[in-house]
Amino acid sequence: MQDFGYKDNKTTELSVKDYFGNEGAWVKKYVSPVIRTKEWELIADEVGVKGHTNVFTTQFFNKNFCEEIIQLAEDSGKWTHKRHEFYPTTDMLIDAIGMEKIYEALLSEYIYPWAIDAWDLEGKTWKALSSESFIIKYIPNQQAHLSFHHDHSLVTNLLTLNNDFEGGGTMFKRQKLCVKGDVGGTFLHPGNITHKHGARPITSGLRYVIVSFINSNSEG
Repeated sequence: MQDFGYKDNKTTELSVKDYFGNEGAWVKKYVSPVIRTKEWELIADEVGVKGHTNVFTTQFFNKNFCEEIIQLAEDSGKWTHKRHEFYPTTDMLIDAIGMEKIYEALLSEYIYPWAIDAWDLEGKTWKALSSESFIIKYIPNQQAHLSFHHDHSLVTNLLTLNNDFEGGGTMFKRQKLCVKGDVGGTFLHPGNITHKHGARPITSGLRYVIVSFINSNSEG
């Protein structure tokens, strides 16, 4: 995938943790120019049979962002294995690497408006969205897959951080659809009822993704 990072001194010196106070330069360095347009009908595609799957995709970040996030996660070593009672994964909340507020700001700027547009959503429920976001690592001969399940979310966003592995992918049971994505590519889908899904086993390498469970803070 083409790297859209800028080379001016200010941008080059930024890291993924330097968002606040440097938003413009940070976005130029890490966020895909595709999603920055916010022209959802031009930049997002429904994967599989159009009008049937309700799994949408576009490019969110570039390789710079994905590589730095993986490195931060591995350097922290804060992987957990029992956060989810019924479908545990090797994961960590992005708060563990100091990225919660930054990632939430980016979801609010790009992903929440995209979801509202994708399903033509109305009402105050969709004006009070927030997420639980976490990094998952799939490892051959340990936890290489995740069984079919529903997410505890209204909408789920799934960001692909790498593609240097064999096997893998997210399989949607009812839609009979498996998606992998490009580095920095993201998928948006309903979290419950219609979109039971699981992670196919990887056979070599490591697979990293960021999953965001998007829900509403509104009581009405």
